[in-house]
Amino acid sequence: MHRSARRLALLASATALAPIAAAHAAPAPAEAAPAAPAAEADGGVKDDIVVTATRRETRLQQTPVAVSVIGNEFRAQQNVITARDLAGQIPGLYTAPSGITPLTNTFFIRGIGNSDPIFDPTVGTYIDDVYLARAINGMSDLTDVERVEVLRGPQGTLFGANSAGGAIRYVTRTPTERFDLRGDVGYGNYNTVNAHGYVAGSLVPGLLVGSVAIAHDQHDGYTWNPSLKTHVNNQQTTGGRIKLVLTPAAGLKVTLTADGTIDHSQTASYVATTYNASNAKLSGLGAITGGTLYSPTSFSSYQANVSYAGRYPVNTSRSGGVTARIDYDLDSHLALHSISALRAFSQNPVNYNNDGQARLPYNSAQPRAIDISDNAITYRQHQFTQELQLQGTWQAFDFTGGLYYLFENFASERLGYVTGLPQSDTALPAAPFDQIGRTRSFNYSAYLQGNVHVTPRLTFTAGGRYIIQRRTFAFRGVNYDLDGNPIDPTLYPQVLTGGAIPALGVTVSASQVNFTNANILNAKTWRAFTPKAGISWQAAPDVFLFANYAKGFDAGGFNNRALNLATALPYNPETVNTIEAGIKTEWLDHALRVNLTGFHNAYKNLQTAVSAYSPVSGTYVSTRGNAPSAHTEGFELETAAQPWRSLALTFNVTYLATRYDDYAAPAYGTVPAYTYTGNQFPFQPKWQYFASATWTVPAGLPGELKLGASGNFQTSFFSNQLNTPAYQIAAHGYANAFISYATADERWTFTLTGRNLTNSFFFTSLTPVGAAIKAGPYAGTLLLQGAQNPPRTVFLKAAYAF
Repeated sequence: MHRSARRLALLASATALAPIAAAHAAPAPAEAAPAAPAAEADGGVKDDIVVTATRRETRLQQTPVAVSVIGNEFRAQQNVITARDLAGQIPGLYTAPSGITPLTNTFFIRGIGNSDPIFDPTVGTYIDDVYLARAINGMSDLTDVERVEVLRGPQGTLFGANSAGGAIRYVTRTPTERFDLRGDVGYGNYNTVNAHGYVAGSLVPGLLVGSVAIAHDQHDGYTWNPSLKTHVNNQQTTGGRIKLVLTPAAGLKVTLTADGTIDHSQTASYVATTYNASNAKLSGLGAITGGTLYSPTSFSSYQANVSYAGRYPVNTSRSGGVTARIDYDLDSHLALHSISALRAFSQNPVNYNNDGQARLPYNSAQPRAIDISDNAITYRQHQFTQELQLQGTWQAFDFTGGLYYLFENFASERLGYVTGLPQSDTALPAAPFDQIGRTRSFNYSAYLQGNVHVTPRLTFTAGGRYIIQRRTFAFRGVNYDLDGNPIDPTLYPQVLTGGAIPALGVTVSASQVNFTNANILNAKTWRAFTPKAGISWQAAPDVFLFANYAKGFDAGGFNNRALNLATALPYNPETVNTIEAGIKTEWLDHALRVNLTGFHNAYKNLQTAVSAYSPVSGTYVSTRGNAPSAHTEGFELETAAQPWRSLALTFNVTYLATRYDDYAAPAYGTVPAYTYTGNQFPFQPKWQYFASATWTVPAGLPGELKLGASGNFQTSFFSNQLNTPAYQIAAHGYANAFISYATADERWTFTLTGRNLTNSFFFTSLTPVGAAIKAGPYAGTLLLQGAQNPPRTVFLKAAYAF
């Protein structure tokens, strides 16, 4: 079948499935919940869930965007503390359940994302419409978050660059004149302690209201480390937010917000395993525990949730910001909004071992105990954003338009101890290499999107954003010895030409001689236009259909992971053209909701590691660049049912097919040939399922007793572009449950939550640790490492709301 025909067939079949699914479900009618201006999507079917996915307040079921909403009740019952706890529960969204630090979250939506937090995200993250330019030090705690909106598909028109995959929007609670006091405290295994508080109310009646939120989350290490004889992978974060809302005149509102988070959690410690090429299976061996790296005498057996990483994990991170928002009604038709924000973060220092192996002598030539792979990192960032937005409504026409400015200064220093495995007893380890980069970004944008309501039921949408993105890049590469001291070329002239430095016990690569990019490509400007066009139709009171075309844009940049001057190059923007069609329906007097969306994404210049021509060296090099083309397609099904008042059910399904259409390069010099054409994207399961049930028990108690269970499952995926069996993550799932009791006055709620009840462990990714061992009894063994999910946790919480 021709590709365009397959796309249309896919979208048509996705649209047709929803009424079929609804026809096969026949729960008894339920009493509709009362309307609420900010109701939650927490498992049951509730009317008038309000979202701001189009920068306007609209009902979820009448919003022509594929969007999921996570509200307070669901988060409380499932003990959702950070966005990472939502892994596997949102259609179309993939996020790893663990990361380098608790504040570092990387998201994929419909196969679009970026697993490397040092580069721009492809799924934009926003706190109250303020963009977070890096995945590093993102949102840590959801204490005062009213809801989380997950927007799927390109959001470039209204939300800007680097939202080609979609957007994660945290909408925090806005204080009112009403006194609001709530908080919770709880304790669980691994000495987990979570404490959250929120208070809001009037400070000057009729003029000023305010709120304060605080949060502290901690737990002991989840992972046992025999090398350090302690548990690792702990959490220790504390944060807060202050919000003031001033209403000095009719139609004028000024909101001031300040927030900050301190994170002293350990960096991630990875679990080691091995791969045996002879039988193409994980061999069951784990970390090297005896002998030397050249000739190991013993391996540990692989043990889930056990890391032999030989260096203590260190992390000191701070993040925060201030925001000033002005909302002014010019008249009954026009409203002006100004959003000014200054944000910053610092990770200094961060030290983590990413080989999962014990520290051992390298060989006879270098007998000291060292790591195979280790990183010492310092990141600093600050950004300023300013948005001026005008919204208007006249009879059958409404619009949202504005101007946007972003400045970001991102400084990174990554000292990598990637010594590699020796191939002889006289080899010396590679010298640690320091990548010191500074990226300054300037984004200027203008956007406009309008809706023409042809009839009360039929609407056309059109819009676009024009973006100018400019970046400057300063980069240095410096060689170090194994003690972390820069190698002075005047004392060791070998560093100028590369080679062994016996006095320091290291070798220096000739291509990694100390360098700076000051006199080469170090500034570039890109321009893009990202249009959107759509149609929506309220076919019946409870049947809403929509179809959209949108273009997404992920800004170009420079290679912050350059290994030599020839690879410190710019890469071009990534674009994606998306078509999607969906249907949102409610049935049986609002007792059943069925929403379904089908989509097709066509990429151009996909940003990834590629072989590219370097004008610096006049050769092809392996660097961050652009693969010519790729695509993803699939569908997302969301259902919620309330067959009777005491039972709420949810069932979600995601199908995602990914393919590199053109991703190949011939051999050139030392760069080997490769072809990924036809392969799947890494980190993208083809199927994801989520189901939950919540039962209000008729126990005859003065309050309300609820029991709930949920589970998610995803099929296997690969960790690399080659789709190598060694890096395949097996299909897996998790089971969770809760029991809660709310007092009759609804002020106290006690919840017992269990997550990962089967205590199952799976790798979230697998990467090699150097080349395969070539000597000794373990010749041919490939060392692998990866992060694993948290273990079974049980948590008891008491919450109060006044």
